Amino acid sequence: MLTRALQTTRGRLTVLLGAVAVVLVGSAALAHFAFDEYASFGEALWNALVHLLDPSSLQDDEGAAARTIGVFQVVAGLVLLVGLLFTFVSETVGRSLERLGQSDRPVRARDHLLVIGGSGVVSLAARAAADATRLRPAFSKIVVLAPESAREARDRIRGELEEDVGGLEVELVFGDTGAESGFELAAAERAAAVLLLPASEGTVAAESADVETTQAALALRDYLDAKDASPTVCMLFRRGRNVDAAAELLPEGWQAVVGDRTVTAVLRLAITRPEALAELPEVGRLQPPDPRYAELVDAAWRRAEAERRPLRLAVVGCSYDAPALMEDLAEAGAKRFAVTVIAERDVFDRYLGEGPHSGVAVEFAETRIEEPERLAAALAAAAPDIVLVSPSPRGDLRVSDATAVLTLLRVRRAVGEETPIAVELFLPGQLADAHRDPRLLIVSSVGTVTGALALSVFDPEAATNLEQRLSAAAVDSPQS
Repeated sequence: MLTRALQTTRGRLTVLLGAVAVVLVGSAALAHFAFDEYASFGEALWNALVHLLDPSSLQDDEGAAARTIGVFQVVAGLVLLVGLLFTFVSETVGRSLERLGQSDRPVRARDHLLVIGGSGVVSLAARAAADATRLRPAFSKIVVLAPESAREARDRIRGELEEDVGGLEVELVFGDTGAESGFELAAAERAAAVLLLPASEGTVAAESADVETTQAALALRDYLDAKDASPTVCMLFRRGRNVDAAAELLPEGWQAVVGDRTVTAVLRLAITRPEALAELPEVGRLQPPDPRYAELVDAAWRRAEAERRPLRLAVVGCSYDAPALMEDLAEAGAKRFAVTVIAERDVFDRYLGEGPHSGVAVEFAETRIEEPERLAAALAAAAPDIVLVSPSPRGDLRVSDATAVLTLLRVRRAVGEETPIAVELFLPGQLADAHRDPRLLIVSSVGTVTGALALSVFDPEAATNLEQRLSAAAVDSPQS
């Protein structure tokens, strides 16, 4: 019990004051009741307090008993008050001054781009800003508001930001990413635009991240209303269904970029109309498809039509975009696809699981995809017309991408030369030599999302136009 109390500041202070009280009352009672030194207990208690606070009061004591008790009281006062209590007070003040020294000064910028979010996603916004300045230069400074929990990673975050934003000036501050104190620190009311991202890291469940974004959006709305400010605001959500559920709560006029729907719209085109991707340079860092890839996809569709069967699509791996991909395929015609998901049981259950899958026929082939023989056997059984290699999330995006790249190398050996392979990776710039294999089309989910974020902030009209074109392409696919 005592050990637990001493672990907190309040507990230590309570124990210390209790010890002082025990010394005061105990010594006063001893002097009055045992040695009859004072006329009343109150007088004895007052003299005990005087001795505790003033060692010079010893000179007024007369008699052995009074002097012995007085010396005890003075020593206790020196140890408890001067020693322990003053040390405790100085330590507390020192910590307060240290925290004050670590606090960030309020941002003085105006008309800046404010990025609010966790340390794991702010670099994504930095890439979006860099993409946007290439489209239409607008901001010379980016202010990033990261949560207090990320303060220890300041140097790493700053290094990643400076690497991603190019020549743009970056100011990094730490505070509450979902409350007035943080918004005021980052001068949200003076920002020209705000990118609102999830505060948690990427490994947090999509539902939790989207709830955080919604709560932060509502707090930001109230703050901006109180300041009579109206910057452009763009919010990033990970799940489309979560945006639909929160739509009525979100401020009208604010842009919402949905990660899974944006990525899977591009993947759907990669599977149905890859030539249309060349008409969408705004999606951000998208590698143009090789003409041979488009020819192979068209041939796959014609073969399926000639045999009067659905297109056989093998999805190797299972990312958290899988449910949205099924929704996109359903928009293109659920009966036109027969999907085989080749993955480990845990990732399939976590990200796709059992269910109607938007009406798309889905068969699960439980396979350890890191074992070439088992993967080849699963692909042979699926006999796919098109293969989609998808990264199974493993915490760090680079690790997930590395695993997906190794899986791709195994897939290339296992399927025929006439089988097109679409590859979803998290980070852009992977597989730089992919052009050497015309069967491949690389899609970066982070690059796609950053492109959509860039448009939403810097050119909302173009963002709306892009969304309309992606939606229109769903019903304008081959043999539809």
